[in-house]
Order: sequence, then C-alpha cells, then structure tokens
Amino acid sequence: MGADEFEPEWLIKNERYEMIHQMMERHEEAHQGNWQEFMRQSAQDWRQYPQLTRNELSSITCPALFIAGEHDDFATEEQLLELCSWVQDSRYLIALGCSHRPHMLREKPILINDSILSFLNKHAIR
Repeated sequence: MGADEFEPEWLIKNERYEMIHQMMERHEEAHQGNWQEFMRQSAQDWRQYPQLTRNELSSITCPALFIAGEHDDFATEEQLLELCSWVQDSRYLIALGCSHRPHMLREKPILINDSILSFLNKHAIR
C-alpha cells in the first residue's frame, strides 16, 4: 500500500508532511511493505551501536570504504573526510546527485555495487 492509499489528499499536498511521505515511499520500496518493522529494528540498532572514540577508530586495521550521497544530510563529505583521517587505509565515495540511500533503485545502485566490488577486489584477503 503506497502512502497516497491511506492519507487524505490535503495531507499529501501539505508541505509539512513532504519528508514523511518521502521516507514512507522510500522505505516501502526498499522493504517491500515492511518499512515500519525495518524502522523499529533500525532504531534499536542505533541505540545499541557503539559510539567509537577516535582512538578506537584509529585502531581499525582493515581497509574500509565509506559511502554517502552528495545530498546526504546524515553523512557529509566533511564527516567522511574526518572519518577517513582516523581509520587507516580507508577511502570514501560521494555518489553525485544522490541522497542518503545511493544504493537504492531510484539513485545509483550500479555505481555503488561496482564501487564496492572494485574496493573488495583491490583489498581481497589473501
């Protein structure tokens, strides 16, 4: 069921709710109708996810690739640059024209998948 199937027309057109509808639509697409459960699980993960210190980040020794979209409000290029300065042998990719989910169908999933595969090929475990 899409967002417009259970929301009144006046609410859909109200700009205050634009972000809510965008999130509902994107998560509907990504999680095949079970976006509410995904969000519950994500919230639980965020509460449990360790907040690593600079020293802990600096102790990471495996290669790392950080990815964000050009218009990602949650992970900016400046933040990725800083993160890369702490994690040795790390790289970052900014997907031009993309938002927070550059791997999704509406954005650039082929670019993201190809970039991840290329990174893994260069850093294969031997």
